[in-house]
Amino acid sequence: MQTGGIAEKTETPTKGTPVILVVDDEDRIRSLLMETLSALGYHAVGAKDAEEALSLLETEKLDLVIADVRMPKITGLSLLKSIKSRNPLLPVLIITGYNFTYTKDQAMQGGADGFLAKPFRIGKIEELIRKALGIKGIAGDKPYRLKKILVVDDDEQLRDMLLEVLSSLDYFPIGVEHGEEALSQLEIQDFDLVISDIRMPKMNGMALLKNIKKADSELPVVMITGFPSTCPVQKAMQEGADGYLAKPFRIEKIDELMRDLLYGEGEKSPTA
Repeated sequence: MQTGGIAEKTETPTKGTPVILVVDDEDRIRSLLMETLSALGYHAVGAKDAEEALSLLETEKLDLVIADVRMPKITGLSLLKSIKSRNPLLPVLIITGYNFTYTKDQAMQGGADGFLAKPFRIGKIEELIRKALGIKGIAGDKPYRLKKILVVDDDEQLRDMLLEVLSSLDYFPIGVEHGEEALSQLEIQDFDLVISDIRMPKMNGMALLKNIKKADSELPVVMITGFPSTCPVQKAMQEGADGYLAKPFRIEKIDELMRDLLYGEGEKSPTA
């Protein structure tokens, strides 16, 4: 490992391996936690302070941040605030050895996705990591992560309903309001599939589809619409869509379509 302003990393992650940033100014604790996370099958990246962590946020695709509260210059709680202002969907776990109750209240009010007091059991932090990342268990020697689905729909009620349905089907869905927000999320984290409404303000679903396919032609995109006459299935498929559903659709229909796209016809997920 390297120090002195250069971020510490374990070996290059394989595709699908969650990337976790550990931020702690104590070299021994940071190194120990990174080694433990690597042994658990995660890809660990280290930063000795909040400034280094914020720099990494500009260059790395991170799945989760674990930050100590007490650090020089910028505290863990200030780092939490900065992270959530940049990307409220990025999970952050806060750890500390000081003033547990007061600090926990501050952290959770600031948007933390979990809190632990030092010293803590590895099983406890792994439990929080799995919850934050949608990890179901272990497949082979690696964490088996539920397929991450990006849901794009400007109708909050419909978006929330679809998120609940996907969760019930054993996926890990994340919802955004419009196409521009979707493209921002695709730049900073990996998804296994995108479901997008066609009629949306700012950037409609077809424009989003073109942008996604231009950046990653292999990423499956399913288009949904309540106005099939305006954008019929033939047009959507010609533009590169991998699937198409007209509202309202049955849960079984979207489950079948997604399983075909994500696992192949006739295959099942490791937890199915």
